[in-house]
Amino acid sequence: MLLAACGSKQEQQPQQPSELEQEMTALYGENKVIKGDYPDSLAVETANGIFVGQRDSTLLAFKGIPYALQPTGDRRWQVARPEPDSRLVREAKFFGHTAIQSRSQGNAASLYPQGEDCLTLNVWTAADGIRTARRPVMVWIHGGSYVCDGTANPRNWGDKFVKAHPEVVFVSINYRLGLLGFLDLSSLPDGKAYARSGNLGLLDQVEALRWVKRNIAAFGGDPDNVTIFGHSAGAGSVSLLASIDEAQGLFRRIIAQSGSVAFTSSREDCQRLTKRVLDATRAKTVADLKALSTDDIIALNDEVGQFYRFPERDGGLIPEDPYSRFDGFNAGIDMLIGTTADEARYWIDAMGGEEDFDMATWLWSRYIIMSLDSAQRSSANRFLSDGDVVNTSFSSPSVEFLNELMFRGPAIEMAQRHAASGGRTYMYTWLEYVGAPMYGACHGTEVCYVLNTGRQIKGGEAPDPLLARQVQQMWVNFASTGNPSIQGHYWPAYETTQRAAMLIARDSLEVENDRLGNQRQLIAPLMREYISPIFSDLLDKAPWYLGIAVVTLVAALLLLTWLIVRIRRLFKRPR
Repeated sequence: MLLAACGSKQEQQPQQPSELEQEMTALYGENKVIKGDYPDSLAVETANGIFVGQRDSTLLAFKGIPYALQPTGDRRWQVARPEPDSRLVREAKFFGHTAIQSRSQGNAASLYPQGEDCLTLNVWTAADGIRTARRPVMVWIHGGSYVCDGTANPRNWGDKFVKAHPEVVFVSINYRLGLLGFLDLSSLPDGKAYARSGNLGLLDQVEALRWVKRNIAAFGGDPDNVTIFGHSAGAGSVSLLASIDEAQGLFRRIIAQSGSVAFTSSREDCQRLTKRVLDATRAKTVADLKALSTDDIIALNDEVGQFYRFPERDGGLIPEDPYSRFDGFNAGIDMLIGTTADEARYWIDAMGGEEDFDMATWLWSRYIIMSLDSAQRSSANRFLSDGDVVNTSFSSPSVEFLNELMFRGPAIEMAQRHAASGGRTYMYTWLEYVGAPMYGACHGTEVCYVLNTGRQIKGGEAPDPLLARQVQQMWVNFASTGNPSIQGHYWPAYETTQRAAMLIARDSLEVENDRLGNQRQLIAPLMREYISPIFSDLLDKAPWYLGIAVVTLVAALLLLTWLIVRIRRLFKRPR
């Protein structure tokens, strides 16, 4: 199901450049080295150079700043390293290259020029007091199922956010995606030096946060008050960053919007992607793969990219049970986490419409159940057979099952453990619709409200201005103080018995305890299941069921054939 997050293959090559493609192409430019004079009021000195940005009214914007040596040439599939200290003066006017990914009309960032030299970040900050201010820093990590999107996408910009909230500094980062960011090469004959290649995109994020810690004070930010936040894979990223040793001390708070540590893959699953890559390229070694051109990588991404993997539970960087890190390891990190009420309905279009979507979710939920043990299967079957578990008028038990298993259940599991270990925790459920009723409050509905971009998904109406202001202030208050309450709306912390969550909708900000508690109880036994992003993988985990299905199908076809023959004979009898 998650394959559709970045657009379909049919969308990738339009006859003429679309309006969106023209818009993205027009944004592009190359930041140049400045050899002469430059305006000091637009310049910021960092450890790896002096960067000259642009001013828009009260806002300063610095785009395309490299935070590491670019992973090109011999550095492909290597862990990112910081750029050396420098006094070089460079422009910071244009976004850096988008990470290598499939091009799609449904993904604006993919239509911006791509390159392996993609390790850049952007900073938006209020011009007033930049030399002396110590403002809270909010670092946005984009989503896209770890295979697509980027900071050039206007939905990920921070300009309007900082104009509305000059009390914070906003940073957005690019990181390696797909085959270049999450391909485990450790099993190859020369793979010892690439032991961490299955999690390079996540390690890129760590390196970006190190850069922020070292340099953000020059932009008016407080390096000791950093909040990392993101949506979908970005929320999965911030959850994982809170769980790994190398990221500790680089931030103080996380906001996870519709994503969790459940968005990870086993080493076994990751090795299957590696095999597909080797089969497609006939490569035997990492050296063979490094000999491929960037164009070859792009073509390879299109060929096998649908078999992508999430970050790898390698037992090193990411524990085999990443939930366990919320049992006290990261108790000093404040956490705000939540989901939308109708996450899975984002994929209605990708499934061909509501009827096909309903059929697909029914099939997928049944395939998932096939891989469960008997106790888990019993709980799942109760969920799917109980009409009381549906939370909206148009949801089916199958859709709710996927909402809970992939999004809400893992969020609650993280919150429950974090709160039990003494970590300050807040939860929310987003109820505001995208616009068209069939999508409900689907995956990603809240992003334009949070970032103040005004670009709603699914062609929905512009965000309600009051709700947008309220939500942004909640997020800013949390980043500033660790408490998201705003005037007139007290937001209590989540704790293990009351389970308070803020319900967010237009003209209705209310707190509810243990919302949909029956669904929570039924899905809880399944929280050790990490669902593959690839629908076809589920078949591999239940060969016995597939065999039964094939036998049943053959029997049905034979019966149908027999009936047709019998009917034809009846009509051929002489009268």
